[in-house]
Amino acid sequence: MMRITTNATLFNYRYNLMNNTNLMNNAMTKVMTQRQFNSYATNPAAATRAFKIHSSLNAAQAQYANNQTVTSKFETAWSNIQGILDDLTDEMGKVPALKGLNDTNIENLDSQAQVLRGAAEGIIQSMNAKYDDDYIFAGSDNREPPFAIDDDGYITYRGVYIDKPGTLEANYLADPNDPTSTVLNPNTNKPYTNQEMLKEWAENDPLYVDIGLGFALDDQDKVIDSTAFDASISGIDILGYSVDEDGNPKNIASIMLRLADVFENYDKDTDKEKAQKLVDAFNESQKAVIDKHAQLDVKTGFLNTNEMQLDANFAALNEERVGLEMVDPADAITELMWAQTCYSAALQVGTNVIPQSLMDYLK
Repeated sequence: MMRITTNATLFNYRYNLMNNTNLMNNAMTKVMTQRQFNSYATNPAAATRAFKIHSSLNAAQAQYANNQTVTSKFETAWSNIQGILDDLTDEMGKVPALKGLNDTNIENLDSQAQVLRGAAEGIIQSMNAKYDDDYIFAGSDNREPPFAIDDDGYITYRGVYIDKPGTLEANYLADPNDPTSTVLNPNTNKPYTNQEMLKEWAENDPLYVDIGLGFALDDQDKVIDSTAFDASISGIDILGYSVDEDGNPKNIASIMLRLADVFENYDKDTDKEKAQKLVDAFNESQKAVIDKHAQLDVKTGFLNTNEMQLDANFAALNEERVGLEMVDPADAITELMWAQTCYSAALQVGTNVIPQSLMDYLK
């Protein structure tokens, strides 16, 4: 037969009363915070998973913001090129060019030349447009305006002439103030020529952005192309650069400037064929710009689709987080009411367990 002492009874009572008090406090905290746990020790497994989900949510938010920024940049670029095609190349480019080829307008060639020159300057201004603080069409070097027209009417891209006679085979200088600062072409181990540097800027000048494609680096700490989005937009890739087999520019703005030069000093016997070849080059260049415009549209569509995917991923992660961390309000209130009932019962038990003192008897 086991003997239960008064001290043992009081100890067990205090222990159970404290447990009920803790349960009620925890239930009250759940109701107020709407959370399953407020410390790692409360539920280590759920807390570990929740930590990973929060990390993924933060990454998803950053990727979503990056995607929105790049989408806005590409939409702005698309709109600029659309304006160039509609207003500057069609209305102010093709129309005066064709009028100039018509012998009946030979007396008005100076006017056509002025329109062409103004349109070319307008194209260059549009290609120097900015989004936020970045120049849209400057490739990876988006802190300086990419295009300029010198006093002789020749266009430069990032300081390099794109089709001026005698300049394409010259060596590209990284710093014009330091003639020894040439950049080596890894394919030839010789300094880049201007032509090679322009081609590199047009075809291989990435500006990678993490938009949730699995951003990763290779063994040489270079971004793996398939895991990031190239947000670089090269202006010369869109407008063209270098010259064709006849020595005429491939850049649509340069063609308009050269055609303006021909019209201003027009000789019917010697310049008609030259003007016709420039118009033909203009048509080819315009088709190329239209193709690049379509490519921008495709990339913008991809970015919009990716934005929806990122939004769906964020919603799924957040739903899992809510399931791990948050409580159902009805369940939390029910738990609190039960804990309060248990606590009240424990207090009532105390009146029978705690022995009365002499002062209680005297009352």
